[in-house]
Amino acid sequence: MATRHIGRVGTYKGKFLFHLLCNLNGSGVGRMVVRKSFNERYKEPSYYIIKKSCPDYTSEDLKAGYILAKQVFRGKVLGEEKRINSGFKPDWELVPKSEEQKYLENTLVYESREAPVSMDMPPLLRRLVTDRCRKQGVEPKPEDLKLLLQIQKGEHNRARQPLVEEVIKSLPEEECPPPPLTWKQVLMLKRYKKKGKWLNVEELRKIS
Repeated sequence: MATRHIGRVGTYKGKFLFHLLCNLNGSGVGRMVVRKSFNERYKEPSYYIIKKSCPDYTSEDLKAGYILAKQVFRGKVLGEEKRINSGFKPDWELVPKSEEQKYLENTLVYESREAPVSMDMPPLLRRLVTDRCRKQGVEPKPEDLKLLLQIQKGEHNRARQPLVEEVIKSLPEEECPPPPLTWKQVLMLKRYKKKGKWLNVEELRKIS
């Protein structure tokens, strides 16, 4: 009888991180693990060297816990002891000790790319803006039909906007716009709101 799958097909093809580490001596401290989706997507290797591992044996299916690791993303070291927040995803693979040297000797590093400052409006939005300007008796200029782009800066996003960075550097400190929140800061802000606590942006940046 043929098997019929219902729902979305999973994109991950590995194992849960704690399912791997709990079968190793010392909960896997000193061993190297990788996320399969990263190494399938990018030519530069990404890997993690476990520094501290504390599984939560009370969690369902042993998917939670606390892990510190040296993280290397696409050839660049992100930190010597950073917490892993994606251990619950079935995307992990243990690297045999005989293959660890291949990752450590890597020389490929992802270079940053220049991101555009603006882009053309979608056709429907361009039509709405054009009609609104003409109702007000103004003919829209080409620059009025552009959308300004702001990149979300973070550890995994190395896109740069040199023109924007030059303008910000030329402004006095009191006029410089604050940097956008990272995804980690946004998650932290949501957790504090659930607990009934409120943080302003400056307090949030100090904590994170």
